Amino acid sequence: MLVTHQRAGVPQFAVLGEFIGRGSATARVVGPGADGRQRLYVEYVVYPSAIDLVAYDVDSGDYRVWSLPGGNAWAMEFGADGRLYLGAGEGHLWRLCPRTGALDDLGGAVPGEQMIWALSPGPDGLLYGGTHPSAHLFVCDPASGALSDVGRMSERNQYNHDICAAPDGWVYCGLGCERAEIIAYHPATGARRSLLPEALSCPGFARVYRGEDGGAYVSLSGVHLRLCDGRAVEMPAAMPARSRTRLADGREAREPGTYPGNALGIHAVAAGPDGKIYASSILPEYLLQYDPASGVCANLGLIPGAEAYALLPAHDRLFIASYTGTTLQVYDPARPFNPGRQRIPTPPDAERGNNPANYGPLAAHQDRPFDMVMGADGRIYVGCVAGYGYRDGAIAWYDPATDTTGFALNPLKDQGVMALCPLPDGRLACGTSTLCGGVPPTTTEGQLFLWDPRTRAMASAAIVPMPGMPEITNLALGGDGLLYGSAITELFVVDPRTMQVLSCVSSPQSHIRRQGMLTLEDGRVVALAGPMAIFVSYVDGAWRLEEFARFDDGWPWVGKAVLGDYLYAGSGSKLIRCAIPGL
Repeated sequence: MLVTHQRAGVPQFAVLGEFIGRGSATARVVGPGADGRQRLYVEYVVYPSAIDLVAYDVDSGDYRVWSLPGGNAWAMEFGADGRLYLGAGEGHLWRLCPRTGALDDLGGAVPGEQMIWALSPGPDGLLYGGTHPSAHLFVCDPASGALSDVGRMSERNQYNHDICAAPDGWVYCGLGCERAEIIAYHPATGARRSLLPEALSCPGFARVYRGEDGGAYVSLSGVHLRLCDGRAVEMPAAMPARSRTRLADGREAREPGTYPGNALGIHAVAAGPDGKIYASSILPEYLLQYDPASGVCANLGLIPGAEAYALLPAHDRLFIASYTGTTLQVYDPARPFNPGRQRIPTPPDAERGNNPANYGPLAAHQDRPFDMVMGADGRIYVGCVAGYGYRDGAIAWYDPATDTTGFALNPLKDQGVMALCPLPDGRLACGTSTLCGGVPPTTTEGQLFLWDPRTRAMASAAIVPMPGMPEITNLALGGDGLLYGSAITELFVVDPRTMQVLSCVSSPQSHIRRQGMLTLEDGRVVALAGPMAIFVSYVDGAWRLEEFARFDDGWPWVGKAVLGDYLYAGSGSKLIRCAIPGL
């Protein structure tokens, strides 16, 4: 039975502001400007919805910006025609004429492909590109703008990640991430060859690059290869890569820093121990701060990482778990902001004295720390999804008593750990996902199990609370002692003492977002469902879903932050909040 209730005149979330900064610079290249003088072109990802292409005069600092749709861009090259080509959102190829400033969408490179990862101009005057998720190679003819699909370069890999169309007439494709792979393609004859010895084919990518001499090279597992005449020849040392940012006078072009950036996408939100709200941007990772007393949104600055998946206030500090590498940083608001610079500090304790203190990766072969909680033992626990080329997730932890970290692989093989919930008896409820590290899943359903930190082993059999759903997105323990969870569009409730599913129900509006369910101090469970914030409860065999706020100008994205009487969330680039009734 389902009982839904919408309060009369339900209030809207209020917009508090946006945070400004430069997005991730995913590609840089030097080329001509409108006046014929050289410019530094930089492609900034403004996730989730835009790309800013910026042309800098590196001497004066003057710049021009072109905005493209999409929010994902990784490839940029000049073609033989002197025009600039960019891979952008939905797998589209764009072309900029530096002389006129005209920017044109040439269309989708390959039907069904979502992303262009690589571009490389060939000696035949054509432009070659690689795609995801089916690792195609495509060709663009700059003379006509026509696009043609060569086909899939690998049956086992999803990424045609790096390409070099070499002077020898071969196109060398570096593929991954099930196993690193190199395919040589000869446009004149259509011949294809697999070049990488099986002994070098490890999980991850074969990062083919253009060397200083213009040829194709790759270094993998300490072995250096020259790719020539459709073969791979071992070399004693790596060939330096050709610079893409060298000016005609020999200088390396540097970004002047005059372009201020754009509104940053918010990827995680938390209430800090100092009475302020903190957030992380996505691509790159800025630590953001909102002061409710002054109403000021401040960008504190970059910290190592691409984006935080989870923020957690605990022990008078803010814990930050980030992609890539499932890294941990710990910020003390009472000390000056002084971030490190290394995603993987060398040596490991090199940036422990920074603020945030940088502990580096928490677990081997992990990338995305989807959830983070404090257990009954005071330790910080992190649910991890595997890194590129791997399938097994992990549960990682930080022990403040000993200032040490550790991890245990997910006991459910080929699944990531997406949601965590601490129970009063010290155990953790763990929700899993079929999501892997850039490789196809081998399982089909998200599962739920209890895990004992003392034995570092499962403390219950695994169950499937929502058959057919690939992930358990959120978990929260209600004041009634029941475990509430979401699986994309579905809600479920479990008795954690018996691990029996009591009931399931569909969300009233679309799916419950990642980081979209929490328990208030009074025991009520809150969820973000589509545009709504709702109270969720299961009483006397009936679900009660009560809407208390909504945001119709884009859905609340992430929101596990309560400060005072307010629930805070991110929605795209906007920080929003609503009053919580009854607090």
